[in-house]
Amino acid sequence: MNIFKRMGNMFIKYMSLYLSMLIPKNKNCMVFGAWFGNKYADNTKYLYKYVVENCKEIKAIWLTENMDVYRELTSKGYPVKMSNTWSSIWNVMRAKYCFTVTGRRDLGKFDSNFMGNSYHIDLWHGVPLKKVMYDDEFSSKGKTHDTIAKMLEYFPLRKYYVVSTSDVITKIYISAFRCERNHILQFGQSRNDYFYNEHINPYKEKYAQKKIILYMPTHRNEGKTKIEINKILDLKYIDQICADNNCVFLIKKHYYHKDDALSIDEYSNVFDITAQNCESQELLDSADILITDYSSCYIDYLLLNRPIIFYNYDMNDYLSKDRKMYFEYNDVTPGEKCSNANELNLVLNSILSGQDSYKDEREKVCDLFYDKKVQGKVSDIILKYVRNIK
Repeated sequence: MNIFKRMGNMFIKYMSLYLSMLIPKNKNCMVFGAWFGNKYADNTKYLYKYVVENCKEIKAIWLTENMDVYRELTSKGYPVKMSNTWSSIWNVMRAKYCFTVTGRRDLGKFDSNFMGNSYHIDLWHGVPLKKVMYDDEFSSKGKTHDTIAKMLEYFPLRKYYVVSTSDVITKIYISAFRCERNHILQFGQSRNDYFYNEHINPYKEKYAQKKIILYMPTHRNEGKTKIEINKILDLKYIDQICADNNCVFLIKKHYYHKDDALSIDEYSNVFDITAQNCESQELLDSADILITDYSSCYIDYLLLNRPIIFYNYDMNDYLSKDRKMYFEYNDVTPGEKCSNANELNLVLNSILSGQDSYKDEREKVCDLFYDKKVQGKVSDIILKYVRNIK
């Protein structure tokens, strides 16, 4: 794209942002989106569902670029619109509140340019173990063009808030998001309401009478470096110990690795569900044992206080090439650390035999990441506060 076209696009973008400030906002209109408009998931999903089902006076609309998501919500009778249409843009301009989990782009490529003077509530997509946003030295954030963009966007997007979970996380977010303290809302994650609400878990139903071992590794280099499961796990051994202990072993790689090939047809108790439309909270809720590495999924799982194994086979390489961390890894990972497949097999056998010496440590780390007041349902608390922000 030549420089004149880029400049033209930038002019249109910021003109749209400033002009959208002139549109009166409807206090009973809210728009929601997730994961660059591609998914119906995460914290926005659970807050949106809460609003649709419990607050009939509010016009809550889910925006998506994914036709499958559109069809899913339409079939449920939930309000949804395809992003980047005149109708969706109008609703973004009228909405007093916009909720996202990765950034404005969740609402749609073009829709995000019409949020001027709306309250943008960033629920974010997990409690960070790894450095994020402006704290992540591997990110493009902080470069000259980002600094200029932030200056141009400041006034129309000044009503930006981020939701955190504890004092420790709030301090991190002040730096990571370059937010003032009064724009950090310490209310927890609405997606974890799932753990506390009555529900039927589809994985518990599907694998009834079996224990579920869940392997959820984080991405490597945003999916550019493949995770070769067959090389890092002894799947033949795992398949056998699952057979011996009436278990199933579910592999759920990060969204960025959904297209990575994995051959497991020869195993009866090992299943790769990465490409399926999996809801992380349902998976975590179903798991009797979680195996992960540097993923913050274990921080959600701490609320359930079940055994966790940390399989950090590439830690040195990961820290040097991918992400640095906010914490000393060993201080905030309450579970056995395994650096190779043999160690993992031994620890897994130990836990399946009933050994678990990390219960108290898990509770301690949980209290670090989550204030006691947010270790429960939080959607109603978030909604009430947001609607009364002055």
